[in-house]
Amino acid sequence: MKPFLLKVDVSPEQSFRVRNKVNPLDYNQWHYHPELELTFIQKGSGIRFVGDNIENFQAGDLILLGENLPHFWRSDEAQEEQACEALVVQFLADFWGNSFMNLPELALLKDLFQKAKRGIRIRGESQQEVSTLMQELSTVAGLERILLLLRLLQVIAHSPEITFLCSSGFHSSLSEAETKRMSDIHTYTLANFSSKIKLEEVAALVHLTPNAFCRYFKTHARKTFSQFLLEIRVGHACKLLMEGKLPVGQICLDSGFQNFSNFNRYFKAITKLTPQEYQRLHKGGK
Repeated sequence: MKPFLLKVDVSPEQSFRVRNKVNPLDYNQWHYHPELELTFIQKGSGIRFVGDNIENFQAGDLILLGENLPHFWRSDEAQEEQACEALVVQFLADFWGNSFMNLPELALLKDLFQKAKRGIRIRGESQQEVSTLMQELSTVAGLERILLLLRLLQVIAHSPEITFLCSSGFHSSLSEAETKRMSDIHTYTLANFSSKIKLEEVAALVHLTPNAFCRYFKTHARKTFSQFLLEIRVGHACKLLMEGKLPVGQICLDSGFQNFSNFNRYFKAITKLTPQEYQRLHKGGK
């Protein structure tokens, strides 16, 4: 979607912002900001877009996003009682000053900030330790805030339990002309993925011929539109399989697949599992 520059307000007595039990969907559109952002999902689920990455999210997810990395979170449910909640820390990479960041002891931290430009997911024991430190960070003031932030960043920097979200070749392009078209494409696809989407229709939406559209989308998304659509459909199917409320055949149709054979083939190509294997592995959303 069209990324807009979000201004992150910080109070005069603080150098970075910590917000507890906020809705990560407050900025439910494609946006970016110069601050790094560490988000711990406390409640809710949905789909997360980060650069060229599309994944479902759920309570317990811990994500570190680098500066100016476009992203947004989309909830599964619109009901207020099921709203998402998150603990969010936002800070500029150099808020403590360039001289401080150039200290040799902080080489590992600089490397972490560079890695965060692809988006990072933190799992396992590291996730538990960092989320606990984030909770403590939301309750303290003064110098203790700085020390705790350094501590949790150190845990992430040393963690063997991180995975990248964006592909290694991803480079964010924020030109107005390009992102306006991508905004329309994302919005249309999210609204219509459960039914048949004709290439001619989505191409016409952004005033391109089908061939020009295919070239344009692959250039800016680093994947074909067909792959993009498949990832959204399979991601939706994964969520429904984890919930376990519908038979697999109904999930196939609700996710936009026209027949069960294609559903099985594309699902396994992306997840490396059949729908039934995925459901057994993640039964109950665990």
